[in-house]
Amino acid sequence: MTITEFNEYNKNAAMPREWIGQGFGYKSEWDPNNPTDIIYIPEYGYEEEDDSINVVLRENAFSYNDFIDICDGNEKKAKAVFDNADWQFPGGILEEPWFEWEE
Repeated sequence: MTITEFNEYNKNAAMPREWIGQGFGYKSEWDPNNPTDIIYIPEYGYEEEDDSINVVLRENAFSYNDFIDICDGNEKKAKAVFDNADWQFPGGILEEPWFEWEE
């Protein structure tokens, strides 16, 4: 989703949310061609007032560039984090004992 779409969803308190593996959130495709588009929102990234109102702070919505930044510029590591993201914040995945990636 583009930043414009992200802002519009927030304005209407209707951020998309669906099952993404182990929780509910938003996950799109890994897209280096649109590095500022939002591609991931973790389950706890939503600010809920009730079950039907969903808004997300920008700091809780992640783009390709955000994944790259979290992984200190390492694209392969960032892609591995994205691939494993299924409910949690990306930074938390890096701390998981099961997380491995190949350089």
